[in-house]
Amino acid sequence: MSTLDDASLAEIRRRLVDLTAMAGVGERPKPTRINGPDESMPGWEWELHEREHPCGHRDFIWVIRTVDEQDIADGLIYLSTPESTHPGEDFVPLYTSDARRIAMALLAAADRAEHQAHGVTRLEDHHTRGES
Repeated sequence: MSTLDDASLAEIRRRLVDLTAMAGVGERPKPTRINGPDESMPGWEWELHEREHPCGHRDFIWVIRTVDEQDIADGLIYLSTPESTHPGEDFVPLYTSDARRIAMALLAAADRAEHQAHGVTRLEDHHTRGES
């Protein structure tokens, strides 16, 4: 990355978004909304909007839900991805253990990609490849 002296405003904004995202993984986010008992799937819901992609202009939305209703609350979380037929309406159930494994893999991959993008090699990267 260039120094701040010759960085464009767009580069500074992009870097600020990246840093804010990194800082945000230290604390669990509050739910975007809490669906009441009169809703079809009562419970907590987190809605995440991705940044605009360079190749498109659609809104990329992820929705993660937990369900409070006793006959539905079976230790699953429900995920709606931007690729769903109806994002925010079509949900795929995930066991909580699988959701945690996916979340940890996403954090590890994001950390690795961020370090690679900025040319930083970490000690654990050498151990992953079997080097000492």
